[in-house]
Amino acid sequence: MNVYATSRPIYTMALGMARKQSRRIAESTSKPGEMPTGARYFVTSDLRSGFGIDADGTLIGLFSLVKGRGEELVWGAVDRGASKLDCFDGFLPKYYERFGFVETERVANWTPGEPDVVFMAR
Repeated sequence: MNVYATSRPIYTMALGMARKQSRRIAESTSKPGEMPTGARYFVTSDLRSGFGIDADGTLIGLFSLVKGRGEELVWGAVDRGASKLDCFDGFLPKYYERFGFVETERVANWTPGEPDVVFMAR
């Protein structure tokens, strides 16, 4: 699987399509319009997977409609400079630990009863 640098409009289009097709992606990623300008964006050639890296090294909007691509996507992001991230508590913090990320902060979710937000760094 190859990941290619792309423009924000192409990435946000791909993310928007993925959010419509997968409830899990919709629940775990920001809306396409919330993706920052000035970040670098990457997608696969089939536009079914991608991620962004904000100017400060934060991994943002990682998504995939293809089972089994997650590990390559995370390593691809790390190779391109991703050094921190935030995610919802649950399975994701343990998953990101596999790539050398460690929890640096935790804050209560702004929605009562929803999982904490976990901040992590390598």
